[in-house]
Amino acid sequence: MPPFAVSNDDAARQEVGPQRCHAARTFRKRVMNLDHRLLSFVKVVQEQSFSRAAAALHITQPAVTQHIQSLEAEFDASLLERGKRSVNTTKAGEIVFHEALRILEHYNEMKRLVDEVLGGDTGSIVVSASYTFGEYILPYVLRQFQQSYPKISFVVNIVNSDEVVRQVRNHEADIGIIETDLAGSENLTVVPFARDEVIVIAASNNNFYAGTAPLAEELATQTWLLREEGSGTRRVAEKALKDLAISPTHILELGSIQIIKQSVEAGLGISVLSNWTVRKELSLNTLKQVNPQGFSLGRSFSYIHLTAEWQTKTIKLFAGCLTGMAGRF
Repeated sequence: MPPFAVSNDDAARQEVGPQRCHAARTFRKRVMNLDHRLLSFVKVVQEQSFSRAAAALHITQPAVTQHIQSLEAEFDASLLERGKRSVNTTKAGEIVFHEALRILEHYNEMKRLVDEVLGGDTGSIVVSASYTFGEYILPYVLRQFQQSYPKISFVVNIVNSDEVVRQVRNHEADIGIIETDLAGSENLTVVPFARDEVIVIAASNNNFYAGTAPLAEELATQTWLLREEGSGTRRVAEKALKDLAISPTHILELGSIQIIKQSVEAGLGISVLSNWTVRKELSLNTLKQVNPQGFSLGRSFSYIHLTAEWQTKTIKLFAGCLTGMAGRF
């Protein structure tokens, strides 16, 4: 077929072009109407008020009422019970509410993906990161990323490593950053991109050991302050204890790195933390490193995302920013 020739199928498509365009416009209009009606309905349920829903959506209260009435007419069912001071869903309304949330979520995700494909360096990304990386390193990454791509917005979740994995698996996060080994994880791509040094710390005035560096037996007598189960920091602490052949007699579980550092400073015990998390305290001499002689323990920071044939541009850009900055960590 010569270049630019029109096949019979192409000609047929051209003949019905106006009808197809009209059908497409009609479909878009119906989707937009559905979108507005569902938004109004969801907002009324969430706000428990027509007036507050209208204010939140920046439309008039009669418009919200019209959207709700249109939905009720379409389903031929009452969706809301209007009281003097509250608005409650009927049984049918409860179903519509939960399904509407799902529809709007999928619609927003579809729009985001299309915008990313058609647009330039725009879009949004949800990042879930473990506490160590998220609280002490990620802010520097985000600053660099925002300077390079100012039109990309981001949402950040700081949780423990197990929760990061769960959020990525459940499509609640686009990309996750963890400090634990996930080799061979099904449906997940795991990419180590930076190394981290883990050290034993104590209060600067805690002189529980006799020599220049503590012995394993001396460390075993101390109270160890550890993160909760599921934390990457907890796993690396347990590995450190195993490597040192230490079975502590006293262990306290604490829920954040910050409370562990403050408790160590207060003399409550000792701990194992990332060097990144205690740089300021070491420089101020409120904490000190008390590694036994010959002790060395490192780990990898890895980013994870769902394994797929394609990735959104924002994920690729953010992953590139992580690997590009790895040498500065």
